[in-house]
Amino acid sequence: MSQPAKRTVQYLAGLCVSFAFSFTGATLCWASPAIPKLKSGEANLLITDSQISWAVSLAHLGALPGCYVGKILSERVGRKRTVFYSAVPGFIGSGVILWTSSPEVLCAARFLVGIGIGITAVVTMIYLTEIADKEIRGALGMLVQVMINLGGLAVYGLGPFVSYTALNSMVLFISVFYAVICLWVPESPYYHLTNDDVDAARKSLKFIKGSTDDKWVDEQLESMRVHVSESMAHKTTVKELLTNTRYRKNLYIVAGLKIMQYMTGSLVIQSYLEMIFKQSASISRQHASIVYGFVQLATGICATFITDRFGRRQLMLCSSFGVAVSLTVIGTYFFLQDNIQVSPGTLASISAMPLVGVLSFNVLYATGLGNIPYIMQAELFPINVKLAASSLATMLACVLNFLITKSYQGIKDAFGHFSVFWCFACVGYLGMFFIYFCVPETKGKTLEEVHDNLKEDGTIEAEPLNKKLNVEER
Repeated sequence: MSQPAKRTVQYLAGLCVSFAFSFTGATLCWASPAIPKLKSGEANLLITDSQISWAVSLAHLGALPGCYVGKILSERVGRKRTVFYSAVPGFIGSGVILWTSSPEVLCAARFLVGIGIGITAVVTMIYLTEIADKEIRGALGMLVQVMINLGGLAVYGLGPFVSYTALNSMVLFISVFYAVICLWVPESPYYHLTNDDVDAARKSLKFIKGSTDDKWVDEQLESMRVHVSESMAHKTTVKELLTNTRYRKNLYIVAGLKIMQYMTGSLVIQSYLEMIFKQSASISRQHASIVYGFVQLATGICATFITDRFGRRQLMLCSSFGVAVSLTVIGTYFFLQDNIQVSPGTLASISAMPLVGVLSFNVLYATGLGNIPYIMQAELFPINVKLAASSLATMLACVLNFLITKSYQGIKDAFGHFSVFWCFACVGYLGMFFIYFCVPETKGKTLEEVHDNLKEDGTIEAEPLNKKLNVEER
C-alpha cells in the first residue's frame, strides 16, 4: 500500500526543529562582527588577540560535553524535549556575554553556549531522519544548513552596523525563539517504540504522516516496531561501537566525512570573515560579509531541492572539488600579496579574488560537504547505536573545530595567510578520493533498507555513480 502524500506536519516539524541551528549559525558567525568591536573598545572589554582566539574556539570545546548531555537526554526524555532543553545553556551563555566586561567570563560564557550547540547537533538530525519519509529525508536534512545560514546572515547583515549590545541581544533572542516554536512538535515514534509505548507511537505516527488510514499506519508501525526491537535487542555501548567490526567501516566513513566537513576551513572563514576581507585590497568587509550571508542562505535553500534529486556521493564529490579549487584561489591571492609582494597595480587588478573564492567556497560547500555528512551519520547506524554514533561524530567535529579555530591565528602569523587556505584545499582534494572509494549511496532508501543492507563486515552495498537507484515503495 502506498503511503499518504500529506507531509505538512513533517515539513513544519522539520522547519521548527531545524531552527535550533539558526542559533548555532549566529553563534559561530558572532565572532566576525564582534572581533572588530572588541578590538576597537566598543565592547568596554579589554581583550588580547590570544583571548579573542580562545573566545572564538571555546564554543566548539564546550560542544564536547554538550554531545554527551544530548545523548543522555535523547535517551531519557526524548528527541523533542532535548531540542527544547538545548536552548537553556545557550540562553544563559548569551545573557552572560551580553553583560560581562571580563575576558575570562566571556570565554566561560562561550563555552556554555557551546554546550547548547553540542546538544542540538546530536539530537536534531536524528529527529529529522526519524520523522521524514525517505523521499524528503535529504531535503529536511538540508534544512539544518539553511538555518545555520539564516542565523549567519542575521549576524553578518546586522552585526557590523549595530552596537555590541544589540548584536548579543539578537543572539539571545534567537535562543528563546527556537525553544518556543519547538513546543508543539510531535515526538519521534521511534523514541516511543524504544520505550515500548506502542499507543503513543501510533498517535505520533498518524499525526506526522497526516494519515487517517489505520491499516496503513499499523503496517508502517509494525515495520518500525520490528526494526526497533531487533536493534534494541543488541543495544550497544560506546566501547562495543568502537570495537565491533560490524560498525567499523561506518565509523571510518563518518569520521572521514567529518574531517572533510571541518578541516576545509568553513568555521575559520565564518568566524574571521571580516578580518579576512580587511586584509584583502579594496573590498569593504562589512558589505562583503552581507553578500556572503545572502549567498550562503540562497545556496542552502537551493540545496534542499537537489539533495533528493541527485545522489549523496555525486553532490559531495562536486562539493569537495569545488571547495578545494576555491580555497586554492584564496590562498593564491594572499601568496601574491604577502610573499611575492606584487605591485599595487597588479594587486588591485586581482582584488576580487578573495571575494570570488569565498563566495564560490560558500556555494559549493553548502551543496555537499556542509550538510550531507550530518544526514549520513544519522542514516548509516541502526537505532541501537545511533545516539552513541552521532554523539561520537559530533565530539570529533567539536575537537576539529576547536583545533582549527584556535590554531588559525598562530599558523597565519607564523607561515602566512596563504598556507592556511592551501592546507584546507589539500583536504578537499584528498577528500575526493575518499568519497569515491569509501562512501556509499543512501539516497532513496528507508532507514530500514539502509540498515538491512548492512553486510556482516559492516559495509553497505554502494551503487555506481552512474546507476540510478530503483527502490520499491513500501
